[in-house]
Formats: sequence, structure tokens, C-alpha cells
Amino acid sequence: MITMLEVYLNFKNQAAEAIAFYETVFDVKSEGIMTFADAPQDPENPTPEAWKELIINSSMTIEGVPVMISDVPDGMGFPFIEGNNVSLVISTEDEAKIDRIFERLSEGGKVTMPLGETFWSKKYGMVVDKFGINWMLNYYMEP
Repeated sequence: MITMLEVYLNFKNQAAEAIAFYETVFDVKSEGIMTFADAPQDPENPTPEAWKELIINSSMTIEGVPVMISDVPDGMGFPFIEGNNVSLVISTEDEAKIDRIFERLSEGGKVTMPLGETFWSKKYGMVVDKFGINWMLNYYMEP
């Protein structure tokens, strides 16, 4: 089973600019850019027009490290705080491992999104550990 550590960078409506910048700095190309308009739509919670061109997810590899990038628009459910906009991501095919890591990181910390199914993952959750580090945990199954 594969488990990997990744970095996730959030921006206040500047993700596209940051992607272009990092592509030139590190001489890499983004491996895919998805806007909020590209994501599956929820009729009960439609995507605001102001969000549609913003980046919901992009990824690139910088010096061998997977780096994901997204915008955090106002009203998204968790605030963008400059200086606190970096998260570490654990992605694995091992469901028991993701459950165990999430539980341990939650001890003394704050769950900001409970583990649950999303349109991109069988199980995904977010937690700020007791030291203030942002973690995203992603359980995925290979096809």
C-alpha cells in the first residue's frame, strides 16, 4: 500500500497567479487545474458566480514533493488566514491507517472537517493538531 506526505497551499483568490509563478521559479508545469466551476454542482448549494473561475485544486511536483494549490474564497466554511495557509496531507490506500492517524491528530486538536466521503475521495477529513498544524487526510482506493 502506498502512503505519501504532500503539501497543500491555500491562497486568497491568487492561486492561478501563484501557480504561474511557481511554474517559472521551479521550471515545472501544473499537473492539472480544476476550477470551482469544474467541480460537481450541488443544486442545494450552488457555486457562487464569484468563485467559478477560482482554483479548487491544482497540483505540481516541486523538487520531488507533491504540492497542491487552491483558492479559499470568502464563505467557503473555513477562513483564509495568511501565515496559516499551509497544510500537510496524508494520502493512503489504507483505511485503518487514515482512521488511526486522524484520531491521533485530533487528540487535543480541533477537527475542522470530520472524515467522510467527498466527490474526490472515499474518506477525507481535516484537523488542526494541538500544535496548530493543519492536516488533511485522504483515503483513496486505486481503480
